[in-house]
Amino acid sequence: MGRDESTARGAGPKVAGLERAGSGEVAGARMAEAVATDDLIFFSGITAQDTSLSAAEQTSWCLRKLDGLLERFGEDQGSVLMIHVWLADMRYFGAMNKAWNHWIDTANPPARTCVSGALHRPDVLVEVVAIAARRAGEGES
Repeated sequence: MGRDESTARGAGPKVAGLERAGSGEVAGARMAEAVATDDLIFFSGITAQDTSLSAAEQTSWCLRKLDGLLERFGEDQGSVLMIHVWLADMRYFGAMNKAWNHWIDTANPPARTCVSGALHRPDVLVEVVAIAARRAGEGES
């Protein structure tokens, strides 16, 4: 069954409390950098802008970018529930983990997965996707 043209253009049902960050800033109109409901924030794949960086440096860049996006919603690392890390090759696991260990709040670590596979460009070594909770009454900024 095909999509109704009005729904495809955004005229469909709305979700209460829905906010988007970075829509159109990075990938045009294809996606938002983050979408938040009253309870959760979903972050799109974050990759380093400078892909000449090493895997450790790309990881650090992605995690700093995540910190900045969290701040846009009034949140911090303590609200992160899950992070998915994609590596272009598992040989970068040690370098990624070194950057991760430098960034992580060990008192509030999120759940994490790490897998490898071909990413959208050969010079992208690391991609990070995250889900965070919004604190009650603090979600709007």
